[in-house]
Amino acid sequence: MKLCILTTGHQALDNRIFYKQALTLRKKYDDITLIVPDEREEYMEQGIRILGVKRANSLYGRFQLGDTVVAKAIEVKADIYHFHDFELIYKVNKIKKTLPHCKLIYDVHEHYPDMMSMSKKVPRLLRPLATFVVDKSEIVLAKKFDQIITADDAVKERFDPYNSHVDVIYNFSEFEPKDIQLEKEYDVIYQGGITLERGAYHLVQAIHLLKGDYPEIKMIFVGPFNDPEGQRLVDDYIKKHHLENNILFTGKVPHVEVEDYVRKSRIGAVTLLPLPKYYKNIPIKQFEYMSCGIPVVGSNLPPITRFLTSYNSGMIVDPTQPEEIAQAFNTLLSDPKLCHDMGANGLKAVREAYNWGKMEERLLKLYARLEVRK
Repeated sequence: MKLCILTTGHQALDNRIFYKQALTLRKKYDDITLIVPDEREEYMEQGIRILGVKRANSLYGRFQLGDTVVAKAIEVKADIYHFHDFELIYKVNKIKKTLPHCKLIYDVHEHYPDMMSMSKKVPRLLRPLATFVVDKSEIVLAKKFDQIITADDAVKERFDPYNSHVDVIYNFSEFEPKDIQLEKEYDVIYQGGITLERGAYHLVQAIHLLKGDYPEIKMIFVGPFNDPEGQRLVDDYIKKHHLENNILFTGKVPHVEVEDYVRKSRIGAVTLLPLPKYYKNIPIKQFEYMSCGIPVVGSNLPPITRFLTSYNSGMIVDPTQPEEIAQAFNTLLSDPKLCHDMGANGLKAVREAYNWGKMEERLLKLYARLEVRK
C-alpha cells in the first residue's frame, strides 16, 4: 500500500501532518511520500520520503502551486492520497481521473468559510463573496472524496449531510503526559501563532493590571507574531506601560522546544476572541498545557469550555475583558494548591482521554477501512 500526503501551505515537519499523522501511518505503512513546499527537492525524514516544491508567497500563488503538487502526486502512483489544504479541492480530481482506483482523503483543518470571512489576505469588500464561494464549492466537491477528516465536531457536522464517510481526528497533543516539574521561569505562557484575534492585546493588558501586585510577573509568548498591525499595537502598549521586563517574545521556535517552555510556566493561556471560527475550532494549545500539568485560563467558547470544565483543569473567562483574565491569573498565582490541583486534573484528562494515542488508533482504523472499501 502506497500513501501520498499533499500540502501547498504547510511546512514539511508540520505538527499535525508530519509528527502526528505521517509518523503514525509510518508504523503500519512502509511507502509514504509527502509533497510539501520545501527548499530541498527530495530527502528522507524518519522513513518518510519528502518531495519539495517551491513555496508560494500569496493565496493566489498557493492555488497555482496546486497544479505542481498534483502533477508530482500523480507521478507517485499512490493508492491513497491524503491532502490538507482547501485550494487543493479544485485540483485533486485530476489524480482520480488519471488513477481511478486511488482513494482521496480531504483533511479539513479549519472551518474555511469562517476563516475566509475574517482573512486579512482578502480585501474587506470581497470577503462576503469569497466566503460564499468557499462554502458552496467545498460542499459540492465534498461529495467526490472517499473520506473526509476534520479536527473538530462542528466541521464534521457541516460535511455529514454531503458525505457518508466523515470522521473526526482531534488535534490532541502528542506531548507525553508526564508529571515532570521543571523550575518555573514564567508565570504565564501563550504558545502558538500570535494575533489580536487570538487575544494577544488583552493578555498584555491583563499583565499590566497585575504588575502592581506582582512587580516581577513574567509572561512569555512562544511563537511568531502573524499580525504586523497587531504587533505594533502590542509593542506600543508594552513600551507605554514599561512592561519590557514582564513580557517576553521568543519568535518562532522548533516544535520540539515548545514543551520545555510550557513546563517552565505556571499557567497556560488560550484566550481566543469570540469570532465565528473560534466557536468551532478546538485549539491544540489547551491540550499541550494540560499534558505538562499546568492549569489553563481559557475563553468561554464551546471548544475550550467543553474540555476544561469536564476535568476542572482550568478557569473560564470572558476573553474580551482584561480584568477578568487578570483575576483568573491572580487566583491561580495566589493559590499554589489550586494551581497544582487544576494542573494535575489536566494531566489526568490527557492520560485518560485527550491524547494523541487515542487518535492514532482512530486514524489507523480509518485507513484500514479505506483499504478494503470498494
